[in-house]
Amino acid sequence: MKLTNHAKLPETIVRAVENDPYDSQGSDISVTRLIAPPRVRVLEQRHWDELEEDVSDKIFTLIGSSVHHIIERAVTDDDISERRLFVDIDGWKLSGQFDLLTASGDLIDFKVTSAWSALEALEKGKSDWERQLNVLDWLIRWNDTELRNKNGKELAVKKMYIMAILRDWSKMKVMTSDNYPRKQVVMIPINKWTPEEQDKYVKQRIRLHQLAEIQGEDLMLCTPEERWRKETTFAVMKKNRKTAARVLPSRKEAMKWIEDNHLKYGVNATVIERKGQDVKCENYCRVNKFCSYYQNTAF
Repeated sequence: MKLTNHAKLPETIVRAVENDPYDSQGSDISVTRLIAPPRVRVLEQRHWDELEEDVSDKIFTLIGSSVHHIIERAVTDDDISERRLFVDIDGWKLSGQFDLLTASGDLIDFKVTSAWSALEALEKGKSDWERQLNVLDWLIRWNDTELRNKNGKELAVKKMYIMAILRDWSKMKVMTSDNYPRKQVVMIPINKWTPEEQDKYVKQRIRLHQLAEIQGEDLMLCTPEERWRKETTFAVMKKNRKTAARVLPSRKEAMKWIEDNHLKYGVNATVIERKGQDVKCENYCRVNKFCSYYQNTAF
C-alpha cells in the first residue's frame, strides 16, 4: 500500500505513521481481520500494491497508539498488558493482542472514538466491539501458555469493557442532552458470550475466510450489516413543515397514511423517496473501486 501526504503534514507525522509497530507476526489471520468481511480482506490482499491511504486519515489511529503507550506505563505487576496470543485452528494460525487484563479479571480494550459511537454502544450495543473482545477472550482461553502476571498468578477473563476516549466530546452538549456522555471517558460493558458461542463464532469465521481465499471473481458479498445498509424509505411531508410527519418503508404505506390522516396528496401532503444506500461501501471502504458489487450498484 502506498502512503500519501496530500495534506502536506510534517515529515515527523509521516514517519510516525510509517513506523506503526503493529505486526500480526506471521499468523494467517488476526482478530481484526477475522471479524471483518471476507470479501474486503481478500480484495485488500489481491490489490494491496494498488491501494493508497493518506497520512491524514491515520491520525486517530496514531492517537490511539499513543493512548496504549500511556496506559502501558501505568500497568502493575498484577496486570497483563499488550500481550499477543496465537492459536492454531482448522489449519490456520489466529492471532490477537489484548490491551489490558487486570488482576481482577477485567479485559479492557482502549478506543479513541466518537461520542456518537459510545452513545450507540451504551444504548444498543456495538457488534464489532462485542465480537472483538469475545474472540480475544477465546484466544485467552485456548492459548497454550497460561497467562500469568509477573507475580505468577494465572489470570482469566471475568468481565469485558471498552474504555472509550471521546475525541469529539463537548461539554456544551452535556448541558443540552439527557443521554449524551457526561464525561470524556466512558467505560462500556461488553456482553461476554458462553464458551460454546465463542467456539462456534470463531470456527464459522475461519471457514468463511478460508472459503473466500479460494474463490475467484465471484467473492461472497458483504452482509447488509457489514455494508451499513440503509434501506429505501418514503417520507410523508406536510405542507409548511420542514421535517417528515412520518417515514414508512413503502410508497403504498405512505399513501395510505396520508389517506388515514385525512390529508390530500399533492395539496397539503406529498411523499419523498429517500433512496437506500450502503454507507460503508460509499464512504469508508478502501477497496470499493475493486469491488464488483460497488461498481455495479448505482449509488
